[in-house]
Amino acid sequence: MRKFVKTTLLLLAALFTGQAYGLEIRHVQHDRNQLQTPGAEKITVRFDISEPAAVTMNFYDGRDLLIRNIDSGKQLASGEHSLSWDGKDNAGRPVPPGAYHYTLVATDKGQQRVEYDLTDLTGGEDLEVRNVNWDNKQKTLSYLVQKPARVNIRIGLQNDGPLLRTLLEWVPRAAGTHQEKWDGMDASGVIDLSKHPKRDIVVLAFSLSDNSILVGAPQSREQLVADMNWETVEREQKQVSPRRMKTISQQPLETRSDYSIRLALPDGLEKTEDGLPVVTGRVPVRLDIADKDRKRALERRFEAGFYVDGIMVFENETGFLPMTWYWNTAGMNPGTHYLTTNVRGYEGNFGMQTVKLYVKPEGKTE
Repeated sequence: MRKFVKTTLLLLAALFTGQAYGLEIRHVQHDRNQLQTPGAEKITVRFDISEPAAVTMNFYDGRDLLIRNIDSGKQLASGEHSLSWDGKDNAGRPVPPGAYHYTLVATDKGQQRVEYDLTDLTGGEDLEVRNVNWDNKQKTLSYLVQKPARVNIRIGLQNDGPLLRTLLEWVPRAAGTHQEKWDGMDASGVIDLSKHPKRDIVVLAFSLSDNSILVGAPQSREQLVADMNWETVEREQKQVSPRRMKTISQQPLETRSDYSIRLALPDGLEKTEDGLPVVTGRVPVRLDIADKDRKRALERRFEAGFYVDGIMVFENETGFLPMTWYWNTAGMNPGTHYLTTNVRGYEGNFGMQTVKLYVKPEGKTE
């Protein structure tokens, strides 16, 4: 019984640390965690094996899909060794900018196989983002992350006001201070938030796993390896954490993005000289979500909020599509106003759109 328990514990240790009873992968280190120019430079991973074995280094993208495998080509003697990656995929193309993670697999002559993989054991930690600062003159937003991380930046209005722009959408950033360019406008390009007295900037981040490598220049949107002409292999998870609502780090990369929404006013509205739609009385406002995001939004559920000049005027906690809200403009000051719609998904995904319009009085409306 004791022997069985001891063997079981050793096998569990092998699963999570890359060790096995007999064959072990130890002392794994990479010489850098960034490749600025894929194809022109390399990253080297050093490791130690306890017994002779062939070793394969696998690189995966943010979807956990294999994009490059590098074999030792032969059985390696026990001791220290290294393998290098040039930032190219299996088709020989430089990979797009982003975050990639590697594993090591050792196989001895007896086909005993052990794997080193930190992907599920490290990372995913919510980080405190410090020194958030908006420089209106330079049109730059700066902040500090203390670990390599995926970063999200959203801009809205204080006091439960609407979300108006997503500047970064969970994209990789190295540890240190960063500066992001922003023109100061909302996502629809109609509200200047650069000097808005109620502007609210929220920067969120979660840490990357310790086996991650950043490639290329920082991007504001995720880019993926396309046209894979090799067998698609997905990395096997080593540890599955309980799913928590609104935990972005636990979501597949492809589903972390915001929703593209459509806010529509009635056709044939009068226009001002500046081209603004003119509304009066009771106005039907139609909300829908783009086809590419519709299924995801409905499956995950969402709520919708409508704001006029940054103040919520209607909320529907049970979202459905398409949705029509009737906005009564009676009693509003005549002139230019801003109508904003927010979609808030229960899993942390958002959608936003603002329409600049002109309210024309028409007396009392029903």
